[in-house]
Amino acid sequence: MATAQSFSIWLLQVFLLSGLLAFFLWLSLHPSKPTYTIIDFSISGDGSNTSFTVEIANNNKGGGIYYSRMNVTLYIEEVNAGNTMLPSFYQRHERTTLMVGSAKINHTVHEVLNGRAALKVGLVAKVRYKIWFWRSRFHGMDMLASVPVGRDGKLKTKKAKMHARHQALRIKRKLNL
Repeated sequence: MATAQSFSIWLLQVFLLSGLLAFFLWLSLHPSKPTYTIIDFSISGDGSNTSFTVEIANNNKGGGIYYSRMNVTLYIEEVNAGNTMLPSFYQRHERTTLMVGSAKINHTVHEVLNGRAALKVGLVAKVRYKIWFWRSRFHGMDMLASVPVGRDGKLKTKKAKMHARHQALRIKRKLNL
């Protein structure tokens, strides 16, 4: 009887320790989402082309990220004004990548340059995390940034941080915009 009881206590300890080990491994290896920031944006003199640089940071300590092709869309007052595709790539852990792109604008940008219309940049991509030998399923990224553009057609601020689209809508509602 004493051996059966000690065996069951030992088995319970093994299950508890393995559960705690699995929990702490999950906490340490759980991937975080990449951050997207527009660090350079300019509109050409005739207002028909834009060029931009997106900084993509992978803050994961032990895992890389596979990015599918990224669709970058320009919006003027919530209307699609142009889009372009950025190529797919792999980003190692704790790295920052700069992606340079350009897009043709379909609408007039005089309202944006005069400050009467808002310019937004949306980015849609699918990412796949890689931790050791394991690859996750594809996760959708839907990001949006308000880009303040001056009269010279360049970015007014140093950076324009991109937020998840549902968070951007929540911030917009909170500010009553």
